[in-house]
Amino acid sequence: MAVFYVIIPGLLVLFYSGKDVKATCEYRDPHVRWTDKCPLPVLGVSLVCALWAVSLLFMGTYGWVIPFFGTILSGIPGAIVIFVLILLLAYIARGTYKLDIKAWWCVLLVNIVWFLSTIITFSCVSMQTFYEKMNFPEQQLEKMKQFIVLWEHIMYLPLVFWVVVVLAYLLYIQRYFVGVSSQVSVRH
Repeated sequence: MAVFYVIIPGLLVLFYSGKDVKATCEYRDPHVRWTDKCPLPVLGVSLVCALWAVSLLFMGTYGWVIPFFGTILSGIPGAIVIFVLILLLAYIARGTYKLDIKAWWCVLLVNIVWFLSTIITFSCVSMQTFYEKMNFPEQQLEKMKQFIVLWEHIMYLPLVFWVVVVLAYLLYIQRYFVGVSSQVSVRH
């Protein structure tokens, strides 16, 4: 996970943030595109939130199961929470793209609340129960048991690490939102 989610993206960011790469891109494509209207670090957050919103639609294939503050919601209650989250993430994706500080606050709060809900839920409910509610076949659940037993004891470490990284990144990009109107165009 570290290779695919940290090292490779880090190397790509280092390579593509070079002045020569920027000069080449601007020379070959001098037109202002929609991606140029938002600072690149903020555009990344906007696109991730949009992708997160779209990916939540697929929760329907698992019965709308979602961890929620100490319990596992499914069916209509789960679908309601997921659709509210989808709408919120769509607002955040659009708002961060437009450099709206309210959207930045929302993405910060959504990540904190999501983290707290996950920690609270999986300290009360086993991951086995979570997967059972997702209607995985019994044969697959049986194979997953060994992994689940190991994962349940260490799942908090990568989760805490991930939240610290996300929150640090959100604090880093806040500078793009301070004193900026939604009409400002930034070329990178």
